Order: sequence, then structure tokens, then C-alpha cells
Amino acid sequence: MLARSGVSNALGKSDVRALGKAETVMRQGLMNLFAVAEAYPDLKANASFQSLQKRISQLENNIADRREFYNESVNLNNVRIEQFPDVIIASFFNFKGFDLLEFEESVLADVSIKELFE
Repeated sequence: MLARSGVSNALGKSDVRALGKAETVMRQGLMNLFAVAEAYPDLKANASFQSLQKRISQLENNIADRREFYNESVNLNNVRIEQFPDVIIASFFNFKGFDLLEFEESVLADVSIKELFE
């Protein structure tokens, strides 16, 4: 709950760096959930829990896609505001570049939920 509120707060403030950190905390929480579930074989076999695993995997893929889209958009923006003639308009309106959404490599690595339960 705390991790989710951290993501919401970062989104509300449009703070990209805080968003990256909050998403990292949320992902670590999910990994802890699956580690705890490993101790409960009945839970691992439960259809609802298997559905949850599948949904989380889909969400992680969607988040990775959105992160990539955001960073591509930021790169395009940052390059455009430095090229002629866009640099003139960007200077006139005081447009600035944006920060990339960055994460540690360990956070970006795919998590094998299957390995957690074997």
C-alpha cells in the first residue's frame, strides 16, 4: 500500500526520479509476496494465485513498454529542442529538456516467477 501511494505521489508531482524509485520499491514488494507464497504449496497451486502471477507478468511487460516509450519521447524532445530551427522556438518559449526515466540494471532484469516456486 505504501509503495503504491509513493507511485501515486510521484505521478501527482510529475517527479520522474521519484517515480522510478517508487516503482522499484513496489516491484521489490511484489517479489517479497512471491517469496512468502513459496512456503505455501496450496497457494501456489491455487488458480486465483496463478491468475495473479499471470496478471503481474503482463503488467510488468506493459510498464517496461511504457518506460521505453517515455524515454524515446524524451530523447526525441531533447534532440529536437537543440536542432535548427526548433532551437529558436525552444529558446523563445524557454522549453527545456526532460530527464530520462532511469532504473538500476538489477531492477530492469526480468524476474522469473517460475523460479521462485520451484
